[in-house]
Amino acid sequence: MDELKFAVIGNPVSHSLSPDIHLFFASQFQLERYTYNKIKSNENDFERDINDFFKNGGMGLNVTVPFKGLAYNLCDELDQSAGLCKSVNTVLIDSGKLIGHSTDGQGLIDDFLHKEITLEDSKILIIGAGGSAASIISSLLFHGKIKKISILNRTKSNALRLLDLFKTNRLLMHEEGDEYDIVINTTPISMNVDDIILPPELIMNKPICYDLFYDKEKTLFQKWAEKNESTGNYDGLGMLIHQAKHSFKIWNNLSPDIDGLEELLRRN
Repeated sequence: MDELKFAVIGNPVSHSLSPDIHLFFASQFQLERYTYNKIKSNENDFERDINDFFKNGGMGLNVTVPFKGLAYNLCDELDQSAGLCKSVNTVLIDSGKLIGHSTDGQGLIDDFLHKEITLEDSKILIIGAGGSAASIISSLLFHGKIKKISILNRTKSNALRLLDLFKTNRLLMHEEGDEYDIVINTTPISMNVDDIILPPELIMNKPICYDLFYDKEKTLFQKWAEKNESTGNYDGLGMLIHQAKHSFKIWNNLSPDIDGLEELLRRN
């Protein structure tokens, strides 16, 4: 049996739990020659690194920050979600063509459902305007039961780009005094700073807070949310598992069981 070769590419990537998740999935189907590695890249080498991976027998690739937009530009074909949000986190090679998918948004919604977080009639704030934000906005809008989504980003032009991309009156810029039921951080502030400087007014309504990033303990964004008395706060490990579930099925046409995996990863 030939090696089944997969990987995740990003920067940073050393912290990634994706190999543990995918090897857990592979073990359910006795895929003995299944490998999943980490590739650290940079903007200049990204295209070369992806091409080298697939030339050397790679079958599927996950893409994490900050390369989801670059991956979108390199793909020959796109699924509906990736085409809409212009962001790719899952790449499949098929007949020499790179097929780009976006599973982040559905992974987030799956985790919300798993955690019994209500989306119906909710007002949501998205912090950040990169590829991950685009992907989850796409899925949340498609979900259809959300009252409104607002964007807060340090660079206003990037937030306006998302408004122009989706063109819906349910997607707005954050305005001072707005209140929310759910606040989602899509930026790497939990990884890059020693303290978070965000106005506490963002969560004056005591919303549920969710950080797309994860840590063995609470992320800095979670600690900030807890300090400011959010109703509840979560990191992105559950989302990572759910989006990985979709990636695994795209690559292998197999549906893994995720029961107990989040608890297992937190114990290790």
